[in-house]
Amino acid sequence: MKKVVIIFLIVISLITINYNGLTNLSLSYAKGGDNGLTPIASKEGTRWRVGYCESEEFITYSKTLVGIVNGLYEQGWITNLEGFDLVSKSNDAKKIWQWLATRDVSPYIEFVNDAFYNLKSSNNDTDIIKRLNMQNDLDLMVVMGTEAGVVLGNERHNTNIFVFASSNAVRAGIIDSVEDSGRDNVWAHMDINRFERQLNVFYDVIKFKKMGMVYEDSDIARVYSAVNEVEALAAEKGFEIVRYYVDEPRTPEDYQRYYQEVQEAYDKLANQVDAMFVTVASLESQKLPQLFTPFYEQQVAIFSQLGNVEVENGALMTVSVMDELNVGRFGADNIIKCLRGAKPRELTQTFQSAPRIAFNTKVAEKIGFKIPFELIMVTDEVYRKIPEREN
Repeated sequence: MKKVVIIFLIVISLITINYNGLTNLSLSYAKGGDNGLTPIASKEGTRWRVGYCESEEFITYSKTLVGIVNGLYEQGWITNLEGFDLVSKSNDAKKIWQWLATRDVSPYIEFVNDAFYNLKSSNNDTDIIKRLNMQNDLDLMVVMGTEAGVVLGNERHNTNIFVFASSNAVRAGIIDSVEDSGRDNVWAHMDINRFERQLNVFYDVIKFKKMGMVYEDSDIARVYSAVNEVEALAAEKGFEIVRYYVDEPRTPEDYQRYYQEVQEAYDKLANQVDAMFVTVASLESQKLPQLFTPFYEQQVAIFSQLGNVEVENGALMTVSVMDELNVGRFGADNIIKCLRGAKPRELTQTFQSAPRIAFNTKVAEKIGFKIPFELIMVTDEVYRKIPEREN
């Protein structure tokens, strides 16, 4: 009876969150009349010049970029997306940007071809800041990720920046608060309780005693790995955190070292914990079945912070709180308001995504976990296999 009550509370919680998310969505994208989003040219009568900077290659960044593009299209700022569906499925932000930059997609916005930056490639923050100050040729920068947000969300330049996909932009120091970014030219999307919602559902379903984590021991990694949220829940519920530190790869040549250390950490954790929280990290999906093998053997429940792609590739479950398409649309509305004259600091930063539960029934079978029927009823995605392990 107690389990049924717990599942019922989870369902009510998710329904409430879902309702609030949909309410925000419907208000944000209301049509009709001049809603303050009508396309306009710049003061010089030319197209607005937009640049892009990401912390690294990451599927959440590319999907959010697609959401922004769709939002701009829906509001009439982009007028030609013929063929965009194909490139948007590549999950490669650089390819998407080059496609936008080399086609006549808008009479209002120019996606500047040489203004695409990736902090893990040859680009560095000095080059970007120098361009923003010396050339001063961009009206706005779309910024993806915590590290990129830290690089650009400061007083070193005056270009308008819009930060997406930062786990907690306040804790990272990108903005001062949810209500006020603290700098006129800075805006960052916020959903401050999203990882708390994730973790609470995971604990209510599994009721673990010891939970494992592997992440880089750095200030930025603690933010995007939701370490503070995990520690707060552990203090409240009384479970133990068992953690290992692995430095993220800095170059393509560093991945062999990285995966070896991650596998060694997972091998140890499988014998120490009854649940595993896989944080956002540089893990390629095709590597997961091999990496997760020790957890299967020791019947450890695996929860993904990232979302469905990791459940599809071998995690037990997730509560996805990264609705990239609608966050992108929300961001597009705010970008438009900025181009029409508003300061980024004046704009609403909060948009709460509706969560979606995903399970992998094959993983549940391997670890001997029976998914409660009441939870199956509110599950959004079910995966029934684990891909072949990559050698």
